[in-house]
Amino acid sequence: MLELLATNIGHMYGDQAGLPVHGDGPVVAALSDGLTIIDRDGIVQLWNPAAEQLTGRTVGEMLGRPLQFPVPPPGQVLVHRLPSGRLLKVTAGDLPNTAAMRVVTFRDSTDQDRRHEDRDLFVAVTSHELRTPVTVIKGYADTLTNHWETLGEDGRQEAVRVIGARAGELARLVDRLLSATSDDGEVGVHPPGPFDLVDGLRHAAGQLPEDLRRRLVLDRLPGELPKAFGDRDSLATILTELATNADKYSARDTEVEVSADADETTVTFRVADRGIGVKPEHVERAFERYWQGESHDRGRNPGAGLGLYLVRRIVERQHGWVSLRPRDGGGTVAEVRLPRA
Repeated sequence: MLELLATNIGHMYGDQAGLPVHGDGPVVAALSDGLTIIDRDGIVQLWNPAAEQLTGRTVGEMLGRPLQFPVPPPGQVLVHRLPSGRLLKVTAGDLPNTAAMRVVTFRDSTDQDRRHEDRDLFVAVTSHELRTPVTVIKGYADTLTNHWETLGEDGRQEAVRVIGARAGELARLVDRLLSATSDDGEVGVHPPGPFDLVDGLRHAAGQLPEDLRRRLVLDRLPGELPKAFGDRDSLATILTELATNADKYSARDTEVEVSADADETTVTFRVADRGIGVKPEHVERAFERYWQGESHDRGRNPGAGLGLYLVRRIVERQHGWVSLRPRDGGGTVAEVRLPRA
């Protein structure tokens, strides 16, 4: 398509490459994609109406001036973010019958890229959620196979109960995955609504692996709070990641405290540990994809550096806010704020 367009424009303008040309021809003006022609020095010679709409820059502002975003080599695609946050997918090709002129087209790819990002997020979240029930099911199944006689009736019944509960959790996750892959809308997000944060936190804590659940202290949760507005089911993922992070960076014999409160606009909960703490310069980096701090016990919950990244993405989807800060007396506090219903 770009090659055909370049050829047609080249025939239209012939050897007039040294003259500024306006994008007001019927073909060029009718294009829904932004189109510009630049010379060998990157100076704009043509700027069509769609280019004005996409960038907010008029013909008068652009003609005879350098193009303000990078141009990929012919045959390649480049995604450029404008100051407004809009994403442009940029392609380029040489203009025939001209002296070193290049035609550049660009279109708004913001929605498409966001959908891809949403799908990547959902896959990452689901992978994290699948890991725990699969590990537990396999562990208890191996225990039943290898220690059937020594477990006794009570032990066998408990193992079967846990396997059944985790299998049900696994089935729900698979159902969610199947429904999301067939849905054209936003993926991996439940409809938001009012919910009881304290009740949701207690329920989410009950779903944690036993070694994490034993370390968690819920005594500071109040009896009731104003309703939060968001996705109650996401608390399981959020609390799992924050508790796992606290466990990874603190000694086994220390507690991980969960507390909550509310103000006029938000409902907040905190997960606080007595670990190695977070350096001020690492507070924001901790939420980057694949970034990990130094742990005194790398063998425990090594992870992939995705936990806090996922937490921030999930919380921000609900118009919330998450942060880390050093804890008085040593350790780290992870704070999650959600809107009040």
